Parts: sequence; C-alpha cells; structure tokens
Amino acid sequence: MLSCSQLYSEQPAVDQYVKNWRITDLFGTVDSLKSDTLHLNYHELNSIDKYSIANSYNGNLGSPLQSKIYSDRKEIDDFMFANAYMPYMQTINTTRFYTTKTPFSTLKYLTGGSNYRESDQVGFLFTANANKNLNIGTTIDYIYARGEYLKQSAKRFAGSLFGTYKGKKYAATGNISMNSISNFENGGITETSYITNPAFGYENPENIPVRMGVDAQSTFKHFQIFYNHSYSLGFEREVKKVKDSVITEFVPVTRFIHTISIDQMSKRYYEKTLENKFYKNTFGTNTNDTAALRRVSNRFAINLAEEFNKWMHFGLTAYLHNDMDRFTFVQNKVLTDSVLTDTKVGGMLSKELGKKLTYRFGGEISLIGYKAGDVYLSGEAGTSFKLWKDTISLKAKVFTSTKEPDFYQKKYESNHFKWDNNFDKVFKTHIGGVFAIPTKSLLFEIAIENISKQIYFDTLAMPIQYNGSIQLITAQLKKDIHFGKFGLDNTIIYQETTNDKVMPLPRLSLFHNLYFQDKWFDVLNLQVGVTARYHTSYYAPSYMPAIGQFYNQREMKIGNYPVISAYGSIHLKRTRFFVEYFHLNQKFMKGIYYSMPYYPINPAQLRLGLTWNFYD
Repeated sequence: MLSCSQLYSEQPAVDQYVKNWRITDLFGTVDSLKSDTLHLNYHELNSIDKYSIANSYNGNLGSPLQSKIYSDRKEIDDFMFANAYMPYMQTINTTRFYTTKTPFSTLKYLTGGSNYRESDQVGFLFTANANKNLNIGTTIDYIYARGEYLKQSAKRFAGSLFGTYKGKKYAATGNISMNSISNFENGGITETSYITNPAFGYENPENIPVRMGVDAQSTFKHFQIFYNHSYSLGFEREVKKVKDSVITEFVPVTRFIHTISIDQMSKRYYEKTLENKFYKNTFGTNTNDTAALRRVSNRFAINLAEEFNKWMHFGLTAYLHNDMDRFTFVQNKVLTDSVLTDTKVGGMLSKELGKKLTYRFGGEISLIGYKAGDVYLSGEAGTSFKLWKDTISLKAKVFTSTKEPDFYQKKYESNHFKWDNNFDKVFKTHIGGVFAIPTKSLLFEIAIENISKQIYFDTLAMPIQYNGSIQLITAQLKKDIHFGKFGLDNTIIYQETTNDKVMPLPRLSLFHNLYFQDKWFDVLNLQVGVTARYHTSYYAPSYMPAIGQFYNQREMKIGNYPVISAYGSIHLKRTRFFVEYFHLNQKFMKGIYYSMPYYPINPAQLRLGLTWNFYD
C-alpha cells in the first residue's frame, strides 16, 4: 500500500539511471510512474496487499480476488470470468515502459507460509535502450502457492515483451503479454469453529475439512497483442542560438494515430469426478465447462496537437473505433460461436501541459453493432497552486455512461449453471473530486455515483438485474504523519450504499502503518514497523467456483476483525530485503478471520522478500 507521500508526490518518476511510465488509453497517452526502486513500504509487494486495503479472496496468493472497496475494482468488458484474476494479470494497462541510460534488470523473490505449504513468487525484468529513441524489454513473473488449507493451491505465469520508439515524427508503443492462472477450488471450510476453537485433530489448517469433496480446478488464460503508433506533421521551431548555430525543435501540429489490440481470453472449470453435493443443480455426468472471447480492436484517430499553439493550449482528437468479438461456449452440448461487432465514434478536447490548469473532456457513442446506443461522456480537470509554503492540488471528475451488459451475463451454460437473460443497458453517473496538499502528505477524495439497472449475482449465484437505482457515496482520507524518524501512514475509506442487498460494502475500512525509518552508514535504509487492516462487519459476497463469480449472501457477516502484521526491511544500494510476520494477532486474539464467507485468510506466518537491481 503506497503512502500518501508516495502516491501524490510532485517529484518526477526518474532516478539516476531509469525513467518509466505507462500509457493510459488507446491514444498512447503517457503517465509517469514512480521508480520501482523505492525502499519505503517494500513489504507491501504481493499482489493482494498492494491491490486494495480490503479484499475478498480464497485465502491464498493467486486465488480469485475482489476488492471490498468499490472504487478499486477493475473489470474487463464483456468477459466477466477475467475480473477475479485482474490483480494478477500482465496487460497493457499494467505494463511499465522505460528509458534507460544503461541496461536495467531486476530479480525478485517472495516466499511465505508454513513448512511444505509455502507460497513462492519469482519475477524478472530486463530493459535496455538500443539508442536514444528505441527501448525494448521483457518481464517474467511466476507464482506457485500451495496454500495453508486443503485443495487450495494456485499457480500463475505472466510474461511480456515490450518496446517503445520515439522519433521526431514517428512514435510507437508495443506490448505482447500472456497470462496463465490456475487454482484448485475447495468451496471454503465447513465450519467457522475450526478456526475460532480448533477441534481435536484440526489444529493444522491443512486438516480442516472443506465443502467440496472432489478435485476441481479453474483455469484462466489471456493473451494480448497491443500496438500503438502515430505519425506527426509539424514544423521546426527555433529554441536558441549558440554562437553561429541555431538549435531547433520539432513541433507537432497534427498526429495520425492508429492502435490495434488483439485479446484472447478463456476460462475453464473442470471436475475430476462429478461434484453434485456442493451445487444445487447438476445437468450432466461430467464437468468440463469452457468459455472464451477473442477481440480484435482497431482505433483510428486524428489529433490536433497541443504543443504548437502558443495562445490556446489545448489538443483536439477525433476517432473511429471498431471491436470484432467472438464468443464461444457450449450450449445444449453444442459449441455456440457468436461473432458480434461494435463501431463507435468519439472525440476529446484536452489540455495536458502545465500545472495551473489541465483538463480532458470526451465522449463516444456506439452507432453500429450489438452495443448500438452505448454512450460514454466524461470530463476531468485539475489545478495546483501555491498557498504560503504549501502546494494545493484540486481535481474533479464526472462521467455518465449507458452500457450494454456483459455477453456472458446474458447467456451462458455449464454443468451446474445455465441462464438466458434479456437485460437492459446499465446506466451510471459519477461525480467526484480530490483535494490534496502533497507538501503535507494529505489527500481527501469524495465521489457520488448513481447506478440504474445494476446487474449482480444473487444468493443463488445467478445473474439478476435490479430494476431501480442505487446511490453510492465514497469518501477517502489519506494522511501521513511524520515525527522525527517515525512515520504513521493512514488510509480511511467510508462507503455508503442505499441498497446493501444489491451492492454490499463495508461501511468503514482502515489501513495504518506505524514505522521507524533511518539511514545507517550513509548507504543502508532501514524501516521497521507494524501494519493494521480493518473493516466493519457486513454481509460480504461469497465466491462460486463453477462460474468464478462473487455472489451476494445474507447468512454470514464478515469483518470487525483486525489483521496486524510486523515487518522490517532494508535497502542497501541495489538490494532490497524484507521480513514480515503476517497476521501475528492470530496468536493471541480469537475471531472469525474470514476474507469472505467460508474462506479464512491465512493464519500467522512468516514472509520474506528480496529484490536485486542491476544497472549494467
């Protein structure tokens, strides 16, 4: 979990050797990132802890995951089976791009858990500039987590090959990534008493009975090719004169932009022998459910560049976007193959340069295809100014959308679930703002959202559409306090929903990190501290293995239990190391430490991590 000072700093994302960024949209817009060599809060490195301050998951690293904070949830359009694996995926949205003075590489190793039940993660990054314009790189990341409970092991392989080219007129960004994630399904443990008051014979988590008696496994795969390139027309502008020579720079006037993206996603749920006790329905004699989506997207855009106009600093973009989707699953024992297209037009007015005022206003509408009538309108603006010795930053964001439901929410068939729905479009409006004082490590954010015709999974884990409207308000406060060599990072999130049966959320979620930080011998950075995570009790959604979805339930409340961990980390030149004792309060505190109904988090355990950077 990044502290407020890390999250909202005005310092550029650059160190002595490496500059890195990501792209935020299909236009190839650049957003600078913090250097991945920071030493503060290095222990918050695993995919679960850094995703959100409160999460629902199966208790094991690599298992399906959903944030309990509504604003933190990330989703992939039209393939609902991918949403539970989003935090583990390597895609264009998570790829870091680099410019390096020397070849840069990183080795990462994380481990934790009891003997013979360890969770291990190994990662590798290499990137280098062939010249000042061209950078290429590759990443590999592998997780193998056995899990503390029965039938819980998970593994994940993610890899990517990426590159950027930035010439005077031609620029390009490319990325090829693949993800393969699989996890065994156990349905959760049978009784809460096994963790609150362990019965004889069940002191060890691996001996606790689970709700599914057969070997069942879920597998998700994703392959993506992304390529964005642009060609600029413009002129040379004089920068300055040096003796008898003139230094000029190229100023773009018009950019022609093309982006192509190819995504192949598939989900499989397999039972070695038929499980007919856990599920309410079983339609066949064996279970081998599959669903897939192949999407080919093309976007063509013309951009009137912001840089060339001295008097009216803004950029103007118009674009045409087309998706060709192929949905595949088995229906009535017959392979169903649906090819659908969607064509939309859009435009954007933006000002990205400068600090006094930046804005981006855009809109798009689907004209042809199965999403005809979908509309998305958005606007965001920001400014910053000095007030005495402090910098005040203000941001505002609004959007409204009319969206076609996910294809598989409307039609799907498997051995335990089947449905054929005629859902209406979902309508959302959002108004939000951020007030920050980076020099005081303070950030306050508030958002109000209205959702009409919300689609959710009911207590039977069936998709259903709510005919009314739901209002949601979210307020988040981040404040870091520093006193000498001590620090206290605080995150407080309040959520209020007008219908918790449709959208259950914890009202209050907290994260605190109290630590001591010092630098020894001018080279060794030390951080020692304690973290605490907490949220109020509520009817948390549970998880349905056969469809890989989180569904609403009204039988068990989860929460009102803190998770406290102690850690220590060091950063010595190119090496970072941490040791953490996760969930140490389980040793002296009784409670139902469930992540969600039937799924407990791991008991107290030791975790270790090591990262080694190379700049040559």
